[in-house]
Amino acid sequence: MAKEDIKREDKALAQYGIIYLSGDIDTASAETICKEIIEHNIKGDVSQMQMIINSPGGSCTAGFSIIDIMEWSRIPIYTTGLGMIASMGLMVFMTGEKEHRVITPRTSILSHRYTAVTHGNHSQLIAGRKEEDMMHERGVQHYLTYSNVKDRAELENSLLRDVDTWLTPEEAVKYGLADIVEPARKKA
Repeated sequence: MAKEDIKREDKALAQYGIIYLSGDIDTASAETICKEIIEHNIKGDVSQMQMIINSPGGSCTAGFSIIDIMEWSRIPIYTTGLGMIASMGLMVFMTGEKEHRVITPRTSILSHRYTAVTHGNHSQLIAGRKEEDMMHERGVQHYLTYSNVKDRAELENSLLRDVDTWLTPEEAVKYGLADIVEPARKKA
């Protein structure tokens, strides 16, 4: 499908308040999503927005810009996770309006600690460490705000362990990361 056709489809969905986040979260995708949310808030043309997420994650700074705009929005944003919601994709999903965070039954869900790849000279690495520590802390606080995990120790033993934590949709509901597992519909 041509890039122009995808843009047309996204605009068609946007007119109904549907935002589709698919693929890596990066500066470009975050900019598009943030602008759509801002536009709906300015126009007041929808009573709610629906963000459909199928993302392996990506840039933390880009993801947190989406999260900040979602929290700022006067219009509630419902989230639906399908395919894969991992890493920052999961954190964006969790930010959806409580009781309206729906996950499909075959969604792959990945939670993990903040990960970074750094390079530079010794002084740059030392300076960059502060931002890495702050980013990790932002992630911890986000989980404590948007899940039903009560404290840091429990969080680090269950969802933010030293290894990747893969969850079933039912486990995501148990931890308060999602509210509803959409039941599979059988053909008659």
